[in-house]
Amino acid sequence: MIRRLWWMALLPLAAQAADDFAMQWPLQPAHPDAGAYRVVLDAGVYRAAYWRDLRDVQVIDADGKPMASAVQAAATPIAGPARQVELDWFAVPAGAATTMGGDLSVVVQRDAGGNVVSVRNALGTAAAGQGDPALLVDLGRQAGQVQALRVEWEGEPAALDLGYRLEGSDDLRRWQVLDPEVRLVRLRNQGRQLSSDRVAVPTASRYLRLVPLQREGAPPLRALRGELAGDAVADDWQWVELAASAPGDDPAARFGYQVQGRFPVQRVDVAMPANTAVAWTVSSRDEDRRQAGAEPAWQVHARGWNTWTLQEGGRRQASAPLQLGQETSDRDWQLQAEPAVAGTPAPTLKLGYRPGSVVFLAQGRAPYRLVAGNARAATRESSLEPMLAALRARNGAQWQPTVARLGERAVSAGDKAYAPAAPVRDWKSLLLWAVLVAGALAVAGFAISLLRGARPANG
Repeated sequence: MIRRLWWMALLPLAAQAADDFAMQWPLQPAHPDAGAYRVVLDAGVYRAAYWRDLRDVQVIDADGKPMASAVQAAATPIAGPARQVELDWFAVPAGAATTMGGDLSVVVQRDAGGNVVSVRNALGTAAAGQGDPALLVDLGRQAGQVQALRVEWEGEPAALDLGYRLEGSDDLRRWQVLDPEVRLVRLRNQGRQLSSDRVAVPTASRYLRLVPLQREGAPPLRALRGELAGDAVADDWQWVELAASAPGDDPAARFGYQVQGRFPVQRVDVAMPANTAVAWTVSSRDEDRRQAGAEPAWQVHARGWNTWTLQEGGRRQASAPLQLGQETSDRDWQLQAEPAVAGTPAPTLKLGYRPGSVVFLAQGRAPYRLVAGNARAATRESSLEPMLAALRARNGAQWQPTVARLGERAVSAGDKAYAPAAPVRDWKSLLLWAVLVAGALAVAGFAISLLRGARPANG
């Protein structure tokens, strides 16, 4: 009976705690009888959140009681199967390809874009050595993306064991040895086959060269393909666009931005006028990193980040976004031009993030609500992670709880939920000081009375 009365007394308190959050969203489960749910967070939830660790993003039941829940970051993208593309390659006569640091003793013709269009011996055909040719590969736009070369021979020979030296260059003059000995093998024996036709490419150089280590023995080459990493399967990136707080007035070309909420920022981009090129220092800070009353320090994410836009006719091209080394939820951001040029236009700052989710157990009475925004929310330890890890180990890494969607946002406590909690008075310390002061006064009074009693009588 006492326990029942205790829980009845706690229910109003739990409901009152739910009213301490700024915003709330009704949750719409895809299946009403699931034991666990997963709801993807939208921009409104991140805008309402107060704490960096999202401790104030919770799920409550119809009675206002908090549910067992855990905030999870966006899942790591899973790479798809590797893709292959045809590459341009040219046979370099034997003896024309030299060692590292040398030059091709052939005439290489390139177009305005640097693409190799022909290769011929500068001394004539008679000067060419006899033997297997070297293979000159032009990666073109695929430079930096090719992870490996795939070699395909004419006639698919049954027995093949060839050695090559892999070299790389950006200008066809200075060559660097990437692998001193690459083995290309194809052997068959009693119905079994051993094949190795893949050459790893550990460089972003524009041009590659395969120089034979043997005199001869290589069959004609049919095709040479580049192996590209498969596209990652990931949620769409979301972007928050911010205008500069003080545009155009700072001679140091320094612009400040403020974020409303706690977005898990992983990418940074800028929107600038057409035909603009500026290098930036990107930094951020937050009040929760303030120490001893001093101004919070700026954390530099990149220096000399080159951004540009080019408008050619109806086509507009721009630089790629900046990928941050680690996720950050800072509220204050800053861009400073390098070098600082007065009159630099203030760009629009774009912060990219991939939305995370909240997983919760359906423990209480439906309907469920998601609440967010509470400056007084305490740190919570989630007990769901071991269970989720065990379920993914049992059901596959891609297992996820049943989907629940956010309904229409509604104001709960509003702005008053962001008021910090009143400082907690340390009554024990106050009581101790009171006792000490009272004791000191009592001792002083006792000492005064003794002095008065010991004073000699007059006369």
